[in-house]
Amino acid sequence: MPGGSCTQLHELPWSAARIIDESRRATLSTVAPDGSISVVPVCFAIEGDRVLTQVDDKPKQDHELARVRNVRREPRATLLFDRWDEDWTRLGWVMVKGVASVESARLVPALLDRYPQYERQPSGPVIV
Repeated sequence: MPGGSCTQLHELPWSAARIIDESRRATLSTVAPDGSISVVPVCFAIEGDRVLTQVDDKPKQDHELARVRNVRREPRATLLFDRWDEDWTRLGWVMVKGVASVESARLVPALLDRYPQYERQPSGPVIV
């Protein structure tokens, strides 16, 4: 797949948008307090030109997750969507870089549409 860049999700070429649409997860990279990169797989949904991921309820969690703290402190973030196939002619990936923010916990219909599990599980903050 040819490379390129754009400034908005709606500007992505069809082949890149398809990789995102077909992905079940993405990899979120944030900047840790020591300047290193923290990487975690996330569920996601698209709302317009925004990518949303929501922290699911962690039963033993009594403090804010590192990814949320990282975004609050340093909002630069990167999401990587990839398509793997044993046929290497089908390999592809899309990297989205941007400024993230944290929103309060809320029902996100686009996430619920992609992942019915959100219906049964309380959820936490939304990273946009």
